Amino acid sequence: MKSVGLAFKVGIFVLIGLIALGYLTVKITKHKRLLVMRGYEIHAIFDDVSGLKVNNSVQMAGVRIGQVKDILLTKDGKADVVMLINPSVKIAEDAQASVRGHGLVGTKSVEIIQGSSEPVRLNKVITNTTSVSNIDEIINDASLTLDHINDYLESEKESLKQATEHLKEVSSNMNDILEKINKGQGTLGKLINDDALYSKFKDEVDRLDNIIAKVESGQGTVGKLINDEDFYNQARDTLDRINNMVRRVEAGEGTLGKLIADDSLYKETKEAVRDIKKTAETVKEETPISVIGTTIGIVK
Repeated sequence: MKSVGLAFKVGIFVLIGLIALGYLTVKITKHKRLLVMRGYEIHAIFDDVSGLKVNNSVQMAGVRIGQVKDILLTKDGKADVVMLINPSVKIAEDAQASVRGHGLVGTKSVEIIQGSSEPVRLNKVITNTTSVSNIDEIINDASLTLDHINDYLESEKESLKQATEHLKEVSSNMNDILEKINKGQGTLGKLINDDALYSKFKDEVDRLDNIIAKVESGQGTVGKLINDEDFYNQARDTLDRINNMVRRVEAGEGTLGKLIADDSLYKETKEAVRDIKKTAETVKEETPISVIGTTIGIVK
């Protein structure tokens, strides 16, 4: 009786487990069917998708928008990545796709960079892609770069040696110069280490400060020129009088103004000078005749 009861309990437990397993199987199958039915496919052609696998995520701006459905090989030896995209996300025709890795050996994903054109059509192929960086290629490139650097250093070994020797010589000279400065030798050394020179310089600065203070307080000729308001007003009045005189001369007023501005006076003066010149020439021509006449009269 006890064995029958135990068998019954075990049967009930197994039955419940089978029902639960069947329920989960139906739910998972239904979920996958719904996912396939609600998504749309687009393709992206890459040169290399090393590390990318089916069911890896497809992201835009770091947000998951789909997954990799399949990875195929094209006739020209490139990778055709088939992606299943959430129907609420519209991919533009000019969108870009790239394979990104999370860390050096982390999980790869496809990153979609949205474009600005019309939404992509079903089964549209994105050709503007960036392939995944192969870690082996990176290591090889780094190794080649190091080899080039070593070759360059080897070829320039003699030049680098000379440059090093020159640098040592310059450093030695600088040490000598600094030592002389510390000892107070040379002009710079005296400027830095000679207390008497410093005191003299300080005295000159104090004197200059004293002169500036006197000028600011109106003492001395310069101080009065700068600070005496009466002198400023007098100088300004004098300049105004000079400007007034210049304006009068330009206007032809006064003797000097008439001499400068009156054209008739200029012409009269010019005529007078011409007459004086003619008179002088006449006198010059008649003087020998008068002298001869005077001489003859004396002889008689």
